Formats: sequence, structure tokens, C-alpha cells
Amino acid sequence: MLADLFKTFQCWRHRRRYKPGVILTRFIACDIRRDVKVVEVSDLDSGYITAQIRTWNVLYAVKGLEPKPDFAEPRRVRVDDLWEWSGAGWGGPVSSQE
Repeated sequence: MLADLFKTFQCWRHRRRYKPGVILTRFIACDIRRDVKVVEVSDLDSGYITAQIRTWNVLYAVKGLEPKPDFAEPRRVRVDDLWEWSGAGWGGPVSSQE
């Protein structure tokens, strides 16, 4: 009963937050920023969206060491994994796999 209520609330919250065309931004480490451009939300109830993602080091871009990257090609990604960061806690260079 309580699990069903939580799932209903979570689906409602995801539908409000993840809408096609919206760009969501969050710092995932000290100087690492991730931008997520939502493309499609047809699988949102199962926990997936199609999005274009760019992960970049803000300090490197401001200092001119690296250019601000473009968004990657759209891909299906799990909502729970959108804001995961596998790099160092202090940030540093962003690998091309992020």
C-alpha cells in the first residue's frame, strides 16, 4: 500500500519535472555541470527518458582550457542514473564517456 503510494508520487513528480524540450542542469561535482535536454518521455512510467546530455567542467570552460561541449546524440537513459558522477569528487577533466 505504502509502496504503491510512493510509486504514484514518484511518477507524478517525474512527469512534472521531465517534459520534452526542457533543459535541466545540476552540478554533480564541485566544478562539473551536467545539462540534460529531455527529448522524449514515452517510457517515463518505467523510469526511462530519451535525452541529450552534456557534462562539462565549468572552470575549464571559463578559463579557456576547454570549450563548452555540444549536447550528445539522444539516448535512452534511466532517470535514476542521470545525475551519477563516476569521476573524482573535486571534478577535474571530463571523459568523453560521461
